[in-house]
Amino acid sequence: MHVVRRPRRPGLQSLIWAAGSVRIGVRLARAALHRGETVVVNGGEPWGWLSAYVVSRLVRCPWLMDIHGDYLALPVASLGRWRRAVLRRAVVLFARRASARRVVARSISDALKERGLPSVEIPPRLLPVWQEPLKRARPPLEGASPQLLTVGRLVSSKGFDLLLRALAELVRTEPGIRLRIVGDGPLRNRLTDEAARLGMSHHVEFLGARDIGEVRAELSRADLFVISSRDEGLPRTLLEAAAAGVPVVATRVGGIAAAAADWHTVSLVTADAAAIAAGVRQALVSPPRAAQLASVRDRVLATYGFDTNIDMLAALFRDVSAK
Repeated sequence: MHVVRRPRRPGLQSLIWAAGSVRIGVRLARAALHRGETVVVNGGEPWGWLSAYVVSRLVRCPWLMDIHGDYLALPVASLGRWRRAVLRRAVVLFARRASARRVVARSISDALKERGLPSVEIPPRLLPVWQEPLKRARPPLEGASPQLLTVGRLVSSKGFDLLLRALAELVRTEPGIRLRIVGDGPLRNRLTDEAARLGMSHHVEFLGARDIGEVRAELSRADLFVISSRDEGLPRTLLEAAAAGVPVVATRVGGIAAAAADWHTVSLVTADAAAIAAGVRQALVSPPRAAQLASVRDRVLATYGFDTNIDMLAALFRDVSAK
């Protein structure tokens, strides 16, 4: 396995990255084939699809397409009309050429199936560290000043602008409420300006990127985890918060609804500020019981545990290599 940091935006730099990935991939694949090994090229979105496709054609080996986002259902607000159209076309274009397709959520699988493209659903994996219970000073939602937490890149698709507007509504009835945002990205300055414009600067803290130990520490202090995304596949943050025993309010987008449909510790809302605020208020008024949090944690670990995921991926790679 050779991992190269992938680009996130279109442009010359990303094209150079893709060309470099092809060069490295061809060299490694040919060396492996020369040793008599079986090679399957695995490409993640979107530039990795291009790289994996080219490598597979040059060395004549199968390639597995990873699709982590619900790209065929993207709202315009996530990427803009032009980029959304290009990405949608790219998904179908490469999916028709891949040896197999791996998706992380049922919504993605259904969208591909409508276009005659079968796929295998293998959701994100939880790292083994999430099997360790968090140590908390008190149970969630038992303090006087609710502490909200969210984690993600500061990009439009994550809907943090919606969350800030929801927070402005919540402060009217919950003046002690606080929001901590873990993550960084191109919209950081715009979001901090928006928080100031809404008068929320004293209620929200932008913490920047944090490692997994720090994220676990934040979850151990959080009363409620909020996912305000406009689109998703199946966010790992949902699984991590549930495994940490923290109640969640999440938007009903992508694969979230199917995964958490009967998790009583997760409240599903539409992707708008008023609905997010209402979901948080309801969670504050009727918090889940400790037994419910423990039950959902057990189910998440059983379904999305690291070993389970690795076994599913291994079986998929064996199947693709045999094609």
